[in-house]
Amino acid sequence: MSLLSVQVVFKKINELGEGPIYDERSGTLFWVDIAKKRIYFKKLSAQGFSYVQLEEPVSAVFLTEGEEVLASAGHSIYLVEPSASPKKISELEEERGLKTRFNDGKVSPEGLLVVGTMDLDEREAIGSLYSFDGKSFKRILSGTTISNGLAWDVKRKLFYFIDSPTKKVNAYEYGKDMSLSYIGAAADLSEESGVPDGMTIDADGMIWVAVWGGGKVVRFDPLSGKKLLELHVPAEKTSSCAFGGESFRYLFITSASSENDLGGSLFVAETEYQGLPSFRFDLKRLK
Repeated sequence: MSLLSVQVVFKKINELGEGPIYDERSGTLFWVDIAKKRIYFKKLSAQGFSYVQLEEPVSAVFLTEGEEVLASAGHSIYLVEPSASPKKISELEEERGLKTRFNDGKVSPEGLLVVGTMDLDEREAIGSLYSFDGKSFKRILSGTTISNGLAWDVKRKLFYFIDSPTKKVNAYEYGKDMSLSYIGAAADLSEESGVPDGMTIDADGMIWVAVWGGGKVVRFDPLSGKKLLELHVPAEKTSSCAFGGESFRYLFITSASSENDLGGSLFVAETEYQGLPSFRFDLKRLK
């Protein structure tokens, strides 16, 4: 297996770094710090970074057709504009009162916001996966404990999803409305140290999985289940990954803080592989 070199972009910046996503139109990388309730953004062409502060633990950022982004935080969806305070636009009524919160999420190929919830105690299967069309939420999968990585293979019409404690990446056929039909496990990480967390997909249809507690990102062929590559990260709590930068050949990796390594840092690895642009949510759906 070929090994890639991981570099530090920002050293130990996050308490619980997650959800990197790249906007190729503006050349901006977004990521979140769930614990600090922040959305970070960095122009790759410039030095430094900026952040937006929210009042709830923010778990994911979603690109739109404009300069605004959406964010999932607590049980709510927020509209985040460049020069305005974050505005709550919807709340997940279905889980009000449950000890859950939103976790990982992305926009589907058809432009739906897809986001999962997790048990705050990380023990019970009380979470679900939802789609949001701008007006209401629809539960598309139930019985999850820690909803995590999501990825779509548009060519094969396959959706990949991680419920971390299962230590598997599951594959589903999906419809335009994100109705799901289970196929089987695309990757089994039961023999790996740690659990699968965030995930992305490359132009070849291979999935890249951040392994929380394993200090690595692994590349799998989801059709055969074979592990193709293992990328060591100097942070045991590796949390998520996303391609970005020129030609989407740079893999950005988030992590959570720890005392014994570079946990909490944002990393990048230049690769020979190519990622794909993220899908976008049309804000006209909110009207």
